[in-house]
This record gives sequence, C-alpha cells and structure tokens, in this order.
Amino acid sequence: MATIKLFETTENNWRLKKMTERDPIKTYDARWEEEEFSDKEIRRFFESLLIYAEQLDIDSLTITRDARLGAGKVMQQAIELAISAGFNVYACMDPISTPMSYYFTMETTTYHPGTMGLTITASHNPREYIGLKVTVPPVQAIGLDSGPLGGFSRIREIYHSSEKLKTSHRGNLTVTNPSEKYIAFSMSEAGVKESSLEGITVVLNSFNGSAGPEIFRSLQIAGAKIIPLQLVPDGYFPAGAPNPISRGKMDGAIAEAAKAGGAIVIGTDGDGDRLVFGDSNGVLDAGFSFLPILETLIRKQDAARGEGRIIYDPKISPLALYQWSRIAGKTPVRPFPFRNGHSQIKEYMRRIDALAAVEESGHFYHVLESNNIRLYAENSIFTILLFLKAVKNQPEMMERLWKFQKSIFTTGEFNFKFPNDRERDRALGIISKYFEDEEKAKVATHTKEKIDLGGIVVSIGLDFNEKVPKITGKWFSGYFRSSTNEKSILRAFITAADSETGGRLERKVAEICRDLDGVEAE
Repeated sequence: MATIKLFETTENNWRLKKMTERDPIKTYDARWEEEEFSDKEIRRFFESLLIYAEQLDIDSLTITRDARLGAGKVMQQAIELAISAGFNVYACMDPISTPMSYYFTMETTTYHPGTMGLTITASHNPREYIGLKVTVPPVQAIGLDSGPLGGFSRIREIYHSSEKLKTSHRGNLTVTNPSEKYIAFSMSEAGVKESSLEGITVVLNSFNGSAGPEIFRSLQIAGAKIIPLQLVPDGYFPAGAPNPISRGKMDGAIAEAAKAGGAIVIGTDGDGDRLVFGDSNGVLDAGFSFLPILETLIRKQDAARGEGRIIYDPKISPLALYQWSRIAGKTPVRPFPFRNGHSQIKEYMRRIDALAAVEESGHFYHVLESNNIRLYAENSIFTILLFLKAVKNQPEMMERLWKFQKSIFTTGEFNFKFPNDRERDRALGIISKYFEDEEKAKVATHTKEKIDLGGIVVSIGLDFNEKVPKITGKWFSGYFRSSTNEKSILRAFITAADSETGGRLERKVAEICRDLDGVEAE
C-alpha cells in the first residue's frame, strides 16, 4: 500500500519546522482573522514586505482594498509605513475588485516599472478575515517559494529576523480610481462594444462584495438587462461568507432567473476574482462554463502559438477536459494538470506560456497585455463578457452545456471544519486509505512531472496525466485537501459518471469527517 504524505506543501513543511513561530503568511498570500494578530505584528509584516521590496529595487507601490470591514485599518497602516519608508504610493481608497487591482498595477507599471502591487482582501472568506495579495514587477503574483528570492518565503524569513526597514526620505501619495479605464480595457480585450449584448438578461449576485458595481457598470454599457442581487458593497456580508460556490448560495439567483425566463445567472465572491455561471437550471461546473470562453479564446489565437496550453486543477471534470480538446481551430488545446493556488498557477502559466487556466473553485485566469506588459491573472469582466458573447452568438449554448453537466454527477465543493488541524489531517489520511483499500482507486499527490497537487487525488477509470483523460466505465474522481487560508478546514470535491456512485462516495467522506467531529462548513 502506498504511503500518502500529507505534509508535502511548503506551508505545511514550514509549520512542522516552525511550530513556535506565528505569522500571517499562507501558501498563496497573507490571510488572518482580524483579532489574530496585534497592530504591532501586522506592522512587522508590512515592514518585512517593504524590506523585501527594497531588496528587489522597487520604488513604487499600488495599494487597493475591497469592501471588508478590516480593510480600511490595514490600508492605513500600509500607506503610512510605505510613505515613511520613501516609497511612492498610488492608492485607490474606494472598494474595488482584486482583478481591477491587478489592472491598476499593470497601468502604473507602464510609467513606473519598479512597482509592487498590494491588494488588501480576504477573498471569499468569512467577514472576520482580512489579508493581502502581492505582485512584484512586472505584475507577477508571489506566494511561498513562488516569485523572486522565494516570494513570501523570503518575506517570512525577514519577518522572523532582526532586519530593519530603511527610512531615508519621505515618499509621495497619489489617490485615484481606475474603474472607468479598467472597464474600457476589459470590454476592448473581450471585443464587446456598447449595446452589443442587448437581448441578454443577467441575474447578478455579488454577495455584497466589491466587484458588483464594476461588473454591473460593464454589463450596463454592453446593453444587457441586469437583475442585481446583494449589489451594494457591505463588509458585514449579511448573507454570510461571500462564496458563490458554497452549497445553496446561488439558490436565490437561480429562482430569479426562473422568474425572468431565459436569464443567465452570474455569481462572484467578496473580491470579485471567483465566478460561477448558470441559469434557471442551476450553476454549471467551471470546466463546462469555460468551454464557450475557450472557444472564443482559441479563435483569437495565432496558429503560430503551436498549441493552446490550458492549466486545470484536479477538480475539473474529465468530460469537460475531453470537450476542450475537441474544439476546432488551428490552435489545438492541450490541458495541463496543476494544484490549486493563485500565485503558483500564475507562475506556472508564465513558465509554460499557457493561454489560460481554470480552477473548479471559479477562478478563470487569462493572459492580457497592455503597453508590452503581460499580465497573468483573473479579469472577471473579461471572463463574463466572453461567456455572454458566446451565449448571444450561439443561442443553443446553454442547452449544450447542460447536456454535458447533466450527464455526470458532481458534488460541488463541500467542506468540513474540525476541532484542530490534527483531526483534519487524520481525516485526510483515513479518506485516502478508504479509497485505496476499499474502492481500489488510484491515489496520487503529484503529477507525472512531479508537481505537488496540494492534496489527494483519487480516481478510477481515467488518468489525469494523459493529454486527454481516458474515460472508461463507472469512472469517478475526488480531490481532498486542507484549506490554505482557513483554520482546520477540509475541502472535498467528487465527480463521477453516475449519481449512484458519486452519492455513495460523498456520503462515505461525510461519515468519515463526522466520526472525527467534523461539522459541515461554508
């Protein structure tokens, strides 16, 4: 029997070695509960970040925030410290989305090549969380062991060292808002003109996150009819954690689409970099939602690219991967498996010259350019407009996608919270052993290229390492991992050829979790 090593990620290795050292740094960004760290500790974190910036010869910062209650205080700390350390700061103090923050940094980098981007957000997490996403020139996302000098790994070293921030002179502050430029750029890149989406109705639920107004504005310009839900940014998040992929979260939007007749449903998270698509039938898996988007992207590509390399995470349906590969065009599609993780995925896109990347959690990554600066990141307006344009041009598109969706079983992501990390990791081990011993499934933690998948992949009847997975018999696939930014959370996802198999496996995983005092979580 193979031994599954549950602590192979950089973050977990560090946790085992540094049990006595606390810091806000996670695998892909920084994330913490508001009361978890003192003001002094957060100040030290920003000092460490700016020392890292000095080591990269960075002289300018963009600083943005989403709608979270704790974002203002953290932003104030970051701005004051950066100016006192001599950095030129370009700040948008209005709540905006993370994708807009990336655009803002790209635009600023055009004039100031040594620009670091700081985005204050905790994404889809509950309201008590706050955090920070970081890019370095030229708009490159960093994470643990990802980015120059090791990215957040280097920042963590500095945090726990005695290194001090230099303060040679006082910097300058410029306050602006890039919303209109961002919307215009995104619409231009998507090839969507004013009023070109007339006839399309959209039910938009932004869960009181920061992206709602900017998405609404772009759809309004494009001519779509919009039925907004929870549109006003509100850091209290009255509907709970702003995560559209959580079970039941989109039920209200789906009901509104049924009333409207023929409406498209779109949901986004707290900082607007996570999307779901659907209609009155429900919410589509991201792998199927990406199909019309990918068809449009492939048509735009020059055949000289050779192949359209698309990165996907282990939760993407094998049937979706198969349909991707059948897209007709001069540029053949080739899927590449990779683990969950924003900064690492973007770095892998850069490394293999990928056209796009998709996570079943609702993250759609693109390659966008402006003034010879290439950005690998989410742009939710761009993604939404490509999807809607395809639906308008091909009226049968939604029916086609639902035909695929309804031919398989998918749990969606279901989560369990445990009393502590130890019990969560015990559950992961028992789940792995069950699938290997009882289901006789393949169990993997790495791809064929030795890339750590960041969790446990179990499967029967398919092979994720094939260019196009071979789907045979009563296949199934599952992906189980620990959350990288919330304490003691186990994230689970199962997809299968039929509901009998998938439902049975879902019940078994839930039983294992409950036996170890796990309770269902958002």
